[in-house]
Amino acid sequence: MRQQYLPLVVLAILAVFGASGCGVLNPPQPTAVPFVQHNVEDVFNAFARAGLQVQNPEQSMTVTGRGAPTGFSNRYLFEVPRIAPAGGQIIVFSTPDQLAAWQHYIDTLRSSADTRRDVVFTYFKENLMLQLSANLTNDEAKGYADAFNGLS
Repeated sequence: MRQQYLPLVVLAILAVFGASGCGVLNPPQPTAVPFVQHNVEDVFNAFARAGLQVQNPEQSMTVTGRGAPTGFSNRYLFEVPRIAPAGGQIIVFSTPDQLAAWQHYIDTLRSSADTRRDVVFTYFKENLMLQLSANLTNDEAKGYADAFNGLS
């Protein structure tokens, strides 16, 4: 006799949990994280906090050569004093598609022996890309990369 009431008891328990908002039937939805997390100033500030030298930052919204993607929301070139006028660039993306296009472009350059050296120090973090000159030493590039990757 008890077994005939079991389905009713289970339904009643489920109804109580669903109505009370305990989340059994309606789990909480994760909060959407906006794509744009950082800007150029965040990167330059991280470099300064790490004691890294940057000079002559200049906004440059035009990319030329080798079929580079043109989609991004901001781009700054900068010099590193020891190797000036060489240095690097910071690119800010406003959409995941822009970021993906640049990641694909960098992967393509890395897969060619002719262009691999140009992108040896290229890093992506959230909505940013940092590209440093291959004229830096590995230790110098690591300092900039660590500051960049330490953004929170």
